[in-house]
Amino acid sequence: MITDDTLWEQGVAVIGMSGRFPGASDLEGFWQMLCEGRHGIRFFTEEELRENGVPEEQWKDPGYVRAKGMLSGPELFDAAFFGMPPREAEWTDPQQRLFLECSYEALESAGWVPDRYEGRIGVFGGCSMSTYLLHRIALQQGALGQDAESLILGCDKDFLTSRTAYKLNLRGPAVTVQTACSTSLVAVHLAYQSLLSGECDMALAGGSSVSFPNAAGYRYQEGMILSPDGFCRTFDSEAQGTVPGNGVGVVALKRLELAAADGDPVYAVIRGSAANNDGGLKAGFTAPSPEGQAEVIADALAVSGVHPETIGYVEAHGTATPVGDPIEIAGLTRAYRQWTERSGYCAIGSVKSNLGHLDCAAGVAGLVKTVLALHHRKLPPSLHYHEPNPQLRLEDSPFYVQTQLGDWPEAGHPRRAGVSSFGIGATNAHVILEEAPSLKRDPSTRPWHVLPVSAGTETALEAAAERLREHLTSRLPGPADVEEIAYTLQVGRRGFPLRQAVVCRNGAEAVHRLGLPDTREPGQQAPGELRDAAWLFLPWRESDAEGLIELYRTEPVFRQHLQERLTAAEQASGLVLQEPVAALAAGSPGGEAPLLTGRSWTVVSMAASYSLGLTLQDMGLQPGRVGGEEEGEAVAAILAGLCTWDEAVRRAAEAAEPGGAVFTEARGVPVAVQPRAEKLHASPVHTKQAGRPAIDEVQAVLRTPGHRVIVFGSPPSDEDGVIGCHDSHSLSAALAALWTDGAEVDWQARYRLEKRQRVHLPTYPFERQYYSFLPPLQAEAPPPRSSAQEPLSPKNPIDGGEEPNPRTELETTLIRFHSEVLGLPEEEIRTDVPFYELGADSLSMTQIISRIQKAYPFPLNVRQLYEAQTIAELADSIEWSVLDLLEQEEERSEA
Repeated sequence: MITDDTLWEQGVAVIGMSGRFPGASDLEGFWQMLCEGRHGIRFFTEEELRENGVPEEQWKDPGYVRAKGMLSGPELFDAAFFGMPPREAEWTDPQQRLFLECSYEALESAGWVPDRYEGRIGVFGGCSMSTYLLHRIALQQGALGQDAESLILGCDKDFLTSRTAYKLNLRGPAVTVQTACSTSLVAVHLAYQSLLSGECDMALAGGSSVSFPNAAGYRYQEGMILSPDGFCRTFDSEAQGTVPGNGVGVVALKRLELAAADGDPVYAVIRGSAANNDGGLKAGFTAPSPEGQAEVIADALAVSGVHPETIGYVEAHGTATPVGDPIEIAGLTRAYRQWTERSGYCAIGSVKSNLGHLDCAAGVAGLVKTVLALHHRKLPPSLHYHEPNPQLRLEDSPFYVQTQLGDWPEAGHPRRAGVSSFGIGATNAHVILEEAPSLKRDPSTRPWHVLPVSAGTETALEAAAERLREHLTSRLPGPADVEEIAYTLQVGRRGFPLRQAVVCRNGAEAVHRLGLPDTREPGQQAPGELRDAAWLFLPWRESDAEGLIELYRTEPVFRQHLQERLTAAEQASGLVLQEPVAALAAGSPGGEAPLLTGRSWTVVSMAASYSLGLTLQDMGLQPGRVGGEEEGEAVAAILAGLCTWDEAVRRAAEAAEPGGAVFTEARGVPVAVQPRAEKLHASPVHTKQAGRPAIDEVQAVLRTPGHRVIVFGSPPSDEDGVIGCHDSHSLSAALAALWTDGAEVDWQARYRLEKRQRVHLPTYPFERQYYSFLPPLQAEAPPPRSSAQEPLSPKNPIDGGEEPNPRTELETTLIRFHSEVLGLPEEEIRTDVPFYELGADSLSMTQIISRIQKAYPFPLNVRQLYEAQTIAELADSIEWSVLDLLEQEEERSEA
């Protein structure tokens, strides 16, 4: 049984995960495949092999095995989401593109947006040799001679983590790891150490291996690591090797104590890890050593402080070779026998029996499998095992092979597991995992919840809403769980330009509203259409006190502000206010409404409106205009910086005369501002605008394009563009509307007095397109310059010919250069759009300028070319160079 004490032991939490594996495009499909005992190995037909360019003489070879653990659509990628021009995406190895996507998904799985995280996020990972470069690029004639720097940056393994850090704005260490098959688990080990040392506050770790041709088998050679029939029979008496496979996996990690404090979702906990090398005491470079493996396992157990008798499962390296399997069991047994003589109590298995050997992604695949097993408290089967290899001597070891899906039983301590990964060359890694402890959260008091959804395109927005609806339908969460879902969507997702939001009380309502054709709340505008908001403060009537009391009970930040305002008001006026309000909120018979009448209710009404305004300001929301009626006019004056709370309370306590509406242009509210029509004078509480009641001002604002009115206090009339803010539902609806309009809402500020938990939710629906290498168009080489009188063109830029519009021809040429380098259609490139919006970076600009220099072979001001921000500015620079050249030639002719 888990105890609270385990929470504060040394450990690193696995808070997010993402992966693409053979037969499974996401983790949900991966877990289902594991539980059902299926494998993701594909066996190819002759037609498939031909289509993928496998020579007939290869697949007709008797030793050729037509099997591989392949990914579906590895060349599909959402380049626009990551700001990659098409050309850059085409020249970037798919295993690096997929690692980038999975890294983003792992962060979203953890409920974090990189740009909002105040700490440092590191990234540790590695990938395999770029067969994309070898089989897709190098085979095309002349391809390697084009823009070699782009090819290196896109395909060289060194840049895997640096690219991820750049695209996701990660400021912690970005370390590319290369230890062959153990790469990704060594990356996890290094990330674990970096977190414990304080070098970073969160870390991504994993690996990627995507080989080409995608649908292709391999040639079996006796005595080598690969299987003769395409099956990986780990630990079986007929085991003869593994199967090559493609895959990508990334985990998001954080120190457990920090994860608990931040309310992160925790899949499992890393209690310890270790890495070493066998050294030279083995039969050969590629041969494993039981001594080295035993040592790394014993080190991990010692670091974690975990007794091996509490380990219920070990995810083995499990390559299914006649030599490797016995050595692995011997190493495990040697390590465990340092502490226990028990036999047959610990399950063992290998995900390679499902996926094949994923090379640099093998270790993280085993880690993800084991984390999911701990999370679901299930032990999935290891496949193709019938009779044990007698050389394993399992009967004398602590281990037995898990062959059926089974529950992971409780044993008086947290469920724990070990994960091994051993690389060719004998760099070994072992990780000790423990199931997640129970994390505390405050009970849910909020009756209405805002579920925001956003995306970069309309189709992605529809897909995101549908993903969320399907997720909720499969689980149908209760109100408390909907609170955590809403919190995660609000604080753990980036707000993209296209937005929609639903306001609901429970999962069933959320499912229903997400399924509607238009899920935006009444009065909301088209997604992403930012509107200026005017705040109108009306009096809270005693008959409407129910909404005020509901907010007091359910919104802790509002309650805190209200209590502070009432305390100050009591000191300024001598009225008794806090006790009656608290009694009403508690439903006490002693706190009847008569205790809050007349001047007392007027001050409470002011305090409620002002506190609600402060609550929205805490969330980063500011009005474009403020106004009010009766005591609400005083609140508008306070927010406009025209009087203080104490001054307004004293005047309200003296007399509460009705007043008109005063709207104020708010530039930097609540700093002193200028009124729109006339200045507020010495008595802002009573200032009137004769003949201009508040509703007329509301109508005036609504007639102004791009405005919205938020009405605080008594419910307003039902008008388009007017949103009330007087109870829990209307507050949530107002926040949903403002966010959908495009406002940047600091949702975290709403929960600053609560302990909320992030939960795992569907991630962004990438809109993947096919990107594969195509040679870019060659820039035309300019002919020799013959005359200074030719028209301005790529052949000769000096003006003076008969071209009708040399500037147009120049810009057309520059557009073509950008199209060639960035891979964008020429019709999508505008001359006034900044280069960064087109996806250009320093390297691509260097390539463009190189083309310019070849096309216009005369002295150019290169510094000005690099300083240009648009195509139009590039053209200006070239034309200035032309003018300089003409002036120089004129001076020479005059001399």
